[in-house]
Amino acid sequence: MDTDDSGLSCPSAQPDMEDAEIFGVVAGTPEEPRLAYLKKSAQVDEAMLRSLGPLDPTQVFRYTGRCENSRCAQFANGRCSLGRLIVERLPEVVDSLPSCRIRATCRWFAEEGEAACLRCPQVVTLVPPERNGLRTTAATED
Repeated sequence: MDTDDSGLSCPSAQPDMEDAEIFGVVAGTPEEPRLAYLKKSAQVDEAMLRSLGPLDPTQVFRYTGRCENSRCAQFANGRCSLGRLIVERLPEVVDSLPSCRIRATCRWFAEEGEAACLRCPQVVTLVPPERNGLRTTAATED
């Protein structure tokens, strides 16, 4: 499913990306993280980042931001290679679409459809090295 890039958001953004906002809180366990989706937008600001103390913001929150297209290392052949890898390599972890407020602009949904959504709740931006099979997989891709 190829798509127009205008207005698409990255569901795995960094807090310092353009238009970054929090769309989920990382819950679950370190072994099995699960995203708790927020119903309202939460903007990233310096006070919020300072309140986390020594924690990296991506250990606590999942961010969305404007898709950077070809400026992103995950973007290849006009698509998000990370979204494709998530669908190909990770199991489904929910039986129905999560209540996600960014679906209408989400690049992963635009390109991979519902299959991405059924895997999305387990995706965290920073993954501990011992659980980083997806990063290892991404590094071996051509």
